Amino acid sequence: MFFKSVKMNRRNLRARKVVKALVNYGCVIVRNTDHGVIVENPRNYKSTNVPTHRDILAVWIYNNVLRQLDIDKKDFERFLE
Repeated sequence: MFFKSVKMNRRNLRARKVVKALVNYGCVIVRNTDHGVIVENPRNYKSTNVPTHRDILAVWIYNNVLRQLDIDKKDFERFLE
């Protein structure tokens, strides 16, 4: 059996696009640093650094950002479009 995957391809995520989607989701940019942007989730007051010193964000970093902010991946995916 062959199943068609409905997962979105997240290999070429732009860092600025992820930050913009986080803001649209409801997160707040706390400050900019040399290495990235500190983003806080006001729903649970968790914060993390989103690295923006490179254009492309690695998949594992994207997954860690969502995990550290305690954001459900399925809910967040619609903000990336």
